[in-house]
Amino acid sequence: MRQRGGHGRRGSGVIVFTVVIALLLNLAPYPDWMQNVRPDWVTLVLFYWCLALPTRVGVGCGWVIGIVLDVLYYSVLGQHAIGKAFVALIALIVHRRMRMYHLWQQCVVIFFVASADIACTLWIYHITNNTEIKAVYWLSALTTALLWPVIYTVLRFIRQRIGVS
Repeated sequence: MRQRGGHGRRGSGVIVFTVVIALLLNLAPYPDWMQNVRPDWVTLVLFYWCLALPTRVGVGCGWVIGIVLDVLYYSVLGQHAIGKAFVALIALIVHRRMRMYHLWQQCVVIFFVASADIACTLWIYHITNNTEIKAVYWLSALTTALLWPVIYTVLRFIRQRIGVS
């Protein structure tokens, strides 16, 4: 059965909706004690959709989402875009291999991907603002990795339930 437009693709609205929710969660205020450990919801959602639908969500989507983050955070244009494009690139490179890993092994990969995203963002921030880069910034990568099983399970359920393909 042909889909609307003849493309055979369903669920673009679901993908956009989950990215918007992730953007809102990234922007949500957190208590002071949680500022350094706040998870990067956008990285989690972007990585999931790149794994699940590598032909539909890719580096271009990561770049656009990063530009949106730059605008929302009033940061240097491209600061988050480079990190999110890198996240999407890594997801596209390892998407077949990741499907064979257990969830805890995927958490390790997510930790390194989130760390690389943080490193890209902090590097640009350091260059433009001449600030010190502290080790505490990488705690966010740890919480992002620990949330991966929850995000993976929820988004997979939504994708299967709605039939996003």
